[in-house]
Amino acid sequence: VHAMEAYCVPGFHPQCDGTALEAIKLISRWLRIAVADPNNLEARGGMQVGACLGGIAFLKGLGLVHAISHMVGADYDTHHGLTNAVVLPAVTRFNAPMLTEKLAPMTAALGLEGDGYEDFYRALCTLLDELDIPRTLADLGVPLSAAPELARKVHRDAAAATNARPVSVADIEAVIEEAIVNGR
Repeated sequence: VHAMEAYCVPGFHPQCDGTALEAIKLISRWLRIAVADPNNLEARGGMQVGACLGGIAFLKGLGLVHAISHMVGADYDTHHGLTNAVVLPAVTRFNAPMLTEKLAPMTAALGLEGDGYEDFYRALCTLLDELDIPRTLADLGVPLSAAPELARKVHRDAAAATNARPVSVADIEAVIEEAIVNGR
């Protein structure tokens, strides 16, 4: 999530963008293996390097996934990485109009055959399903009634300012509601 979100921050930063794509490549190669076989040191090493590169990449910024995750984690004591994964599909759908130029490099880094949004989104949701990631924020204990207050808090989070698509409080509330009710 760190690498994908950092790569989608508007603008071009050669070091951060290249680092993000390499992180995506490594994580897409090793994540399933590391989860299936936690004793596989090669897979865990690949994940460690990918995670480190993702952390470097987000020097460029993050986006709405993290802004939402920060506030949900603070209010509902959810795990940061898990919350990021749950929120990612709803934010990706919201940001889709701004991702056109970013999709081909990301799908190539993921090793996908197609390079369009539908291929990317389908692969993302398939991965989340394979990893048994909960489908909605409701599954993490976030009630629909929390969306308005969360949206106001999220809008003030620094990560929201570098989202791929500009956001208003109303936009954020709609994305949070989508993540609570429908998820992926």
